Amino acid sequence: MKRLFMIAAVCVALSPLAANAQERMSDTAYLSANRCLAYADLPALQSDPVNFTSLREAVNTGTRDFDIRARAREFERSLRVRARVTGADELRERREEACSGFVESGLVQLNTSAAS
Repeated sequence: MKRLFMIAAVCVALSPLAANAQERMSDTAYLSANRCLAYADLPALQSDPVNFTSLREAVNTGTRDFDIRARAREFERSLRVRARVTGADELRERREEACSGFVESGLVQLNTSAAS
């Protein structure tokens, strides 16, 4: 009986960990989200009325392998370099493409009609 109680206690203790693991984004979704957030952090687009809070929270759920985090950082670095020679309108267009799935799911509130 003690053994059954101990097993039940361990299962209850680990259930929040299992729930958290289910909420974690896949690596592909994580990389896509980081592409969207890379545009969010560009100085040329900072004045746009866009809310990325929910997406940032979703990205920070769980842990990632070093390789996946490195790929996300590399994209962000290369985007910052390209953004120096790219106009704000083109950057907005690319941001909308990169973030479209997250806008549809509600993780990003994008209102570009007020920008320009």
